[in-house]
Order: sequence, then C-alpha cells, then structure tokens
Amino acid sequence: MRRSSQTYYIQSPAGGAGSLLARVVAFVVGATVLAVAIFVGAVVLVAFIGLVLIGGVMFMARLWWIRRKLEQHAREHGDLEAEYVVIEDERRRR
Repeated sequence: MRRSSQTYYIQSPAGGAGSLLARVVAFVVGATVLAVAIFVGAVVLVAFIGLVLIGGVMFMARLWWIRRKLEQHAREHGDLEAEYVVIEDERRRR
C-alpha cells in the first residue's frame, strides 16, 4: 500500500485566509451575536425565575388562606366528636 504525501488546501473565494477587513468584520459580528445571545439568555432566565417566584408566592398565599379558614372553622365548631368501635383482626394478634 502506497501512501501519498500530497496535501490539499481549500481556498476561500476571497483568496487565502481573507483580508484583514473581512476578519475584523467577522470578529465584530461574532462578538455582537455572542453578546446579544448572552443578554437574551439572561433576560429569559430572569423572567423564568420571576415566574417561579410569583407562582411560589401565590401557592403559599393560597395555603395560608386555606389554613386560616380551617382554623377559623375549627374554633367555631369545636372538636369533632364521634363514637367508634375497635375491631381486632385475627391476623394482627399473631
């Protein structure tokens, strides 16, 4: 088997690695896109955290409201009283 030592280079249409102006413009555009992506991601993250916090506060307020109503009802009506009979099961004695 014979190995080839030829190396092939693909040239860009502008020729070579591109002009200095093209590289500077590409860098500026890339940095701008990266900065905008980071900013938008941060805004979305903050909005998500805000929604979760608002939902949590609403859930806790609802629990507080229900607990308050239950305690008020218990104070007004007193303890629950009832009669019951304990039935022992044969399996439980063993």
